[in-house]
Amino acid sequence: MINEHPLIKPEKHLIIGALLLLIFSFFYQLGIYPLFLEEPRRGLIALEMIFQDNIWVPTQTGDLYFRKPPVYNWVLIASYKLFGGYTEFATRFFSVFSHLMLSWVTFLFTRKYLGQLTAVLVAMSLLVAADILIYFSTLGEIDLFYALVTAIPIFATYHYGEKKQYWRLFLVVYLFTAIGFLTKGLTSLPYTAITLLVYFIHKRQFKELLRLPHFVGIGLFALLVGGYFFMYSQYEDVTGWWTTLFSESADKATGGGLVKWLEHLITFPLDTIKNILPAGLLIPVLFRKDLLKKLKEDPFVWYCVLVFAFNFLVYWFSTEAKSRYIYPLFPFLIVPIIHIAIQGRSDVWRKVMNVMAYVFIGLFALVPIVGFLSNELEVVTSLNVILSIVLSFVLILWYMFLVKKVRPYIIVLAVMVVLKFGFSAIVPVTRALDTGAAEDKTLGYEIVELTKGQPLHRYGDLRMSLTIVFYVEAGREEPIYQKSDFEQGFYFVHAEDFPRHMDYVQHKEFAYWGEPVFLIEIKK
Repeated sequence: MINEHPLIKPEKHLIIGALLLLIFSFFYQLGIYPLFLEEPRRGLIALEMIFQDNIWVPTQTGDLYFRKPPVYNWVLIASYKLFGGYTEFATRFFSVFSHLMLSWVTFLFTRKYLGQLTAVLVAMSLLVAADILIYFSTLGEIDLFYALVTAIPIFATYHYGEKKQYWRLFLVVYLFTAIGFLTKGLTSLPYTAITLLVYFIHKRQFKELLRLPHFVGIGLFALLVGGYFFMYSQYEDVTGWWTTLFSESADKATGGGLVKWLEHLITFPLDTIKNILPAGLLIPVLFRKDLLKKLKEDPFVWYCVLVFAFNFLVYWFSTEAKSRYIYPLFPFLIVPIIHIAIQGRSDVWRKVMNVMAYVFIGLFALVPIVGFLSNELEVVTSLNVILSIVLSFVLILWYMFLVKKVRPYIIVLAVMVVLKFGFSAIVPVTRALDTGAAEDKTLGYEIVELTKGQPLHRYGDLRMSLTIVFYVEAGREEPIYQKSDFEQGFYFVHAEDFPRHMDYVQHKEFAYWGEPVFLIEIKK
């Protein structure tokens, strides 16, 4: 299905050019739009660690926060220090960087065991996986960093296991398991347990799990995780961590009821295939009579199959599981798909791939044409220049496909790269100008100016947009603590909490989940 001859010179040139354009596109305008969704929460906790000079106790608006341990917040703190400010770019940088690093690690391991061509196609397929390319690579979220931390020990298990270097294997695996645990909680334990069992049972070496190197690895994990919670206990009670982490895991596994569980059984595999597009388009190559034989022919490929299958089951049967939870498994799904596709000899599938390339290029050629006629994109400056560049890239791909005979799948990968460039050139501008997060950012800056030099608190257990909170705290360089009584200064309050026997001035009104929130000033 994908011709297995070595990369020809035009293909090498196209892949290098596409890779450079893709890296540029990942970071292009990454910091021009405000934080939204879960981004401000991640950034906010890091800010409060800085302002309170305490990296051990995560807080959100001064309240103890237990849902995620602090490693990713430490990464954000490092990013804020590196880039010299509490910026959107700094908040998002290490998320995108982690995705690039995971693709690089995947390339290195795949090249070692399967050769250059497979490694290039696997790594590029992972880089442009649709869900990450268009959505999660634009966010300063935890999942891409966690995918890197979780995938490395899976690769290391095979690498050191094949060399029988068990001390290195268990120390590396449990080092990264500890980092993963202190990043996202209990989810790291099933990944490690399943991966080790899969490898050592398949190799008929289960006894290695009962020997000293494994127990030393577990000890390293306990030392690192226990060390963090010991430091935490010097400031606060650790009980809240255990109740929150265990209840969160249980809720994700069992929530939703029978109907939702059955629906999840159907949709989760389909969503996974969709999210790894364009590699997902190659899934039909797996429908062959000798599939298991072909997969088992290469030990690394078979290891990838087993690791993916047994870890995937955990999330397939967990009702509340989201696609991003299995980002660490994407390399181990893409490797066998590409491996089988390269081995395909069917002329029918080669023709299908050619048609696929025609369709991808043809459809994408319509995008700039539609863009020229669209009124909704008028807010984007230099729109015509951007669309002209995109159209030029499309014409280059036509030339590479029809004249230089570049393989269709490589053309499809390049189309995804051009898509990312067009997305990065246009969408961040619209997000910066026309979204609710943009309004919250503007309001946050206004509140900073209005309250400068004065106390600012939340009254009671008030909740509000974390985007507003992030920009207010970043501007004032202090948390917005909760307070249960009124004194001179500014307060965020609900209408029913207006002070009845004190002079106050109402300055701002905005809504959070449909409920009005007011900024008032208490006079002397």
